[in-house]
Amino acid sequence: MIRKLYLLLFLLIPAIGYSQTGSITGTILDKETNEPLIGATILVKGLNLGSIADLEGKFVIDNVPAGDQKVLITFVGFADIEKNVLITSGQTFDLGVNLLDSDAIGLKEVEIFSSVVDDRNTPIAISAISAEEIDQRFSGAEITDVAATVPGVYSIQGAGGYGDSEVYIRGFDQSNVAFLVNGIPVNDMENGRMFWSNFAGLSEVTRQIQVQRGLGASKLAISSIGGTVNMITKPADRSEGGRIEFQSGTGSWNNRLRFSYNSGQTANGWAVSFQGSRTTTNGGFVGLSAIDGTTGGIRPGAFTDAWAYYLAISKKINAQHQITFWGFGAPVNRGTAWTADEATRDEFAIDNVQFNNALGIYRGELINARQNKSHKPTMALSHYWDFDATSSISTSVYLSLANVYSTSPRDANSSLFFPTRTLGDPQFTSDNLINWDYLAEQNRSNQVTVNFPNGDRNTPSITGFASQYYLEARYNNHRWIGLISNFRKKINKANILAGVDFRHYKGFHYAEAFDLFGGDFILNQSAFGDDLNKLEPNGVVREGERTNYDYDGLVNWASAFGQIEYEFNKMTLFGTATVSNSWYQRVGNFWNGRDIHNLNSLGRSEQRTFLTYTLKAGLSYRPNNRHNFYGNGGYFTRPPFFRNSFDDTRYSNQYLDGLTVENVSSAEVGYSYRTSLIKVNFNAYFTLWQNRTLAFDVITQGEVDNGTNVLPTSLTGLESTHKGIEMDFTYNVTPALELSGFLSLGDWYWSKDVDKEFIELSNSDPDTTTVNVPINGLPVGTTAQTTAGFGFHYRGIRNMYLGARWQYSDRIAIRFSPDDLLAGFITREVIQDGFDDFFTVDLYAGRYFDFSDNIRGRLNVGVRNLFNAEYVRWASYFFNQAQLGFGFPRTYTIGLNIEF
Repeated sequence: MIRKLYLLLFLLIPAIGYSQTGSITGTILDKETNEPLIGATILVKGLNLGSIADLEGKFVIDNVPAGDQKVLITFVGFADIEKNVLITSGQTFDLGVNLLDSDAIGLKEVEIFSSVVDDRNTPIAISAISAEEIDQRFSGAEITDVAATVPGVYSIQGAGGYGDSEVYIRGFDQSNVAFLVNGIPVNDMENGRMFWSNFAGLSEVTRQIQVQRGLGASKLAISSIGGTVNMITKPADRSEGGRIEFQSGTGSWNNRLRFSYNSGQTANGWAVSFQGSRTTTNGGFVGLSAIDGTTGGIRPGAFTDAWAYYLAISKKINAQHQITFWGFGAPVNRGTAWTADEATRDEFAIDNVQFNNALGIYRGELINARQNKSHKPTMALSHYWDFDATSSISTSVYLSLANVYSTSPRDANSSLFFPTRTLGDPQFTSDNLINWDYLAEQNRSNQVTVNFPNGDRNTPSITGFASQYYLEARYNNHRWIGLISNFRKKINKANILAGVDFRHYKGFHYAEAFDLFGGDFILNQSAFGDDLNKLEPNGVVREGERTNYDYDGLVNWASAFGQIEYEFNKMTLFGTATVSNSWYQRVGNFWNGRDIHNLNSLGRSEQRTFLTYTLKAGLSYRPNNRHNFYGNGGYFTRPPFFRNSFDDTRYSNQYLDGLTVENVSSAEVGYSYRTSLIKVNFNAYFTLWQNRTLAFDVITQGEVDNGTNVLPTSLTGLESTHKGIEMDFTYNVTPALELSGFLSLGDWYWSKDVDKEFIELSNSDPDTTTVNVPINGLPVGTTAQTTAGFGFHYRGIRNMYLGARWQYSDRIAIRFSPDDLLAGFITREVIQDGFDDFFTVDLYAGRYFDFSDNIRGRLNVGVRNLFNAEYVRWASYFFNQAQLGFGFPRTYTIGLNIEF
C-alpha cells in the first residue's frame, strides 16, 4: 500500500508542478512612431507557449510555469528583444510597454523616400513581402517568383535562363509596371522594360518587396499602369556580424556562394554593410560534347556565371542630418534560349519540352547562339535632413552605368537566322542542333573581292571569305544620372509632400561581328545590297568591329510632384498631382543606304517633347481598427516610349506619323478586415488604356528594294480594358501556425477594333486601302487571368520551420501583336483557344542550430513543383510559329548558412 501511495505521488508531481503557473502581459510598440506592432510574436523560450500582439499591441500569455523564464519578442524588420521574467504562481507579470527599434540604420528615411506606404491608411491595394519571408519561404527564388504570390501578379520564366523571368500585373507587361530600388526608378528609359538579368542577386539583398497594384501611391510621375514594385534593399545593420551561405539547386542555377558582413554602428555614427555572391551552373559549357547531358540549368545550354555585390554605408552626422550610400551590381555571363515550336519538336521527335533551339555544334563543342553578358552597376547617394519634428527634406543623386550585349545568329541574306527546320537539312544535325561546321564550310566557300573596302582609296581591293552565317552581338549600353528631392511637412493632421525628379539618359546601341565561323569578314550591307553605312561604303567588318546599325538615344526628363494625405474623423484622404516633360532625340552614327532611310538616318533627329500629367486621389475610412474601406481613382497621360517613336530606331531619325500621348483611366474600391489573428483584403478594379500606338513594318510590292517594299508604319488608337477582383488573407491559427491564400479573377481584353489606311507604292498612281484589324474582345495574352494560391508556415517545432504553397493558374492565351492579325499570320480562333490550367506545389523547411553563443547555423531545403507537373506557363507567336513556354519541372534547393 505504501509503495502504491509513493507511486501515485510520484506521478502527480509533474501535474502539481505544472499547476503552479502564472501569466505574462505587456504592450509592443514601434519605438519610432509609438504605433502598435500588430502581429508581433511573443514566445516563452524553451516552451511551446506564446501569443500575438493585438490591434493595440497588447498580449497575454497564460499558463506559464512558475519560476525564471525568458521571453523573446520578435517582429519582422525590428530588432528582437529578450527579457528575463520571474513568474509567481497565480499572478500576472506585466512586461509593460516594449519599444522595438528597426534593426537597420536609416530604414525609416529610406522607406519614406521610397514611397513605402501603410496598408492600414493608404487607399490602395498593397502587398508586402519581408526579408525573412524571402529567406525562409523563397530561398533561391528570383524576385519575380516571390512577387507571383500576390493577387493579380503572374510571372513567367521567359526563355528559361537565369534572369530571364518576367512579371505581369493585372495583365500589363513589365514595360507598364514601375520597378523601383529604394525609390529609384530602374525601368529602361527608352522602352520601359525591366531586364532581371541586370539585377541578378537583388533578391539576396532585398529587405522588403512592396507591390502596389494599380495606380499606387508613388509620388513620382512614373507610368505604372499595372502597378509599382518597390524593392527596399537592406541598409547598414545596427549590430556587428556576418554570414556565409552555400546553396545548391537544380533550377536555372546549380551553386551559389554568398558572404555578408556588417560593421555595426560605430561610436561616431558610421555603419557599413557588404554582401557578395557568385552563382553558377555545373561544369564549363564550352568544351562539353554534344552527347553530354550536363550543361547546367533546366534549359540545355542556359549556363550561368553571375556575380553580385552590394555595399551600404551610413553616416549619422547629428540628430538632424544623415547620409547614406548604396551601390549594387551584378556582372553576369550567361546563356539563354529559344523555345522550340511544336512543329520542330514533332519533326525531330524531341521529347524534352525544355529543348533549346539556340544550341549548335562546332568543332566538337556545344555553342549557344544566344549568349548574354551584362553589368549594370546602380548606385545612389542620399541626404536626409530633419528640420524639426514636422519637416524634412530628402535628396538622392543616383547613377546607372549599363554595359550589355546579347548575341543572335545571322544570315546575311535574310537577317535573323531562324528558318523553318526540316529533318535532313544539312544546316541542322539529326538532333536539331545548328550545324555550324556545315555553315562554316559554306562561309569558307564564299570567296569575294571587295574593291576600295570601307571607302578607302588607298586600298584598291581585299579578297577573302565573307561569312554568310555568323553571330552578331547587339549592344545596349547606357549612362543615366538622376536626382530626386522630396520635401515633407506635417501640419496638424495633414502630411504634405512635394518634390522634383530630373533624369538625363543616353543609350548607346550598336551591333558587332561576334563570331564569323571560318570567315574572314562580313559585308556591311543589307540583304538588298545597300550599304548599311555609306560613310564607309563597301564595308568590310571583322570580328569585334561594328556592323548593321549604330545610334544613340537621348532621353531627358523633368517632373514636379505634389502629394497630400489628410486624416480626419476616421478617414484618410490622399491626392497626388504630377506634371512631366520628356525630350527625345536620336543620333545616327551610320548613314544607311536604303532608300527609305537614306535621307533620315545620319546625325541628330528633330527633338520631340511630350508634356504629360498625373492626377490621383483616394479615400479610406476606418470606423475602428478592424475595418477599413477605401476607394481611389486616377487619370494620367504618358509619352510613347522612345523605342516606339521612330520608323525604326535602329536605322531612322524619322518619327512615326500620328505620334501622341497615351491616356489611362483607373478606379478601384476595396475593403480589409484585421485582428491580431487574421487579415483579409478584398478589392475590385477597372483600368482603361486608350490611344495606344504600335509600330511595325508592312511588306508591299513596289519599286523599292528590288520589287519589295518593307515600309515602317504604325497602328494608332488601340485600346484595352483591364478589370477584375482580388482577395488575399493571412490567418495566424496559433503563434506558430500561419495560413495564407489569395484569389485573382481578371478580365483583360482589347476593347476596340481599329482601321489602318495603307498607300500602295507602285509604278502607277498611289492606291489607298483601308484595312480593319478585328481585335475587339480578344484577350490580352501571355498572362494567366485566373490565379489562386494557398499556403501554410509552421514554426512550432523547436528551432525549425516548414511550409508549403499551392498555386493555380488558368485562362492563359497566346501572346501576339495586333499587326499579326493585320498580316494574317494568326487568327482570332488561335488567340481565343487558351491553354490548359495547371497548379504547382512547393515545399520548404529549415532548422537553426547553435555552434556557440555567437555562432548560429541554419540548414534549409526547398522543393518546387513537387508533383513534377508539365504545363504551359506562357505562349508566344514568333516568326510565324507558336512557341510554348513550359514551366520548370521539379527542382530543389538546399542551403547551409553560418551567422557570426
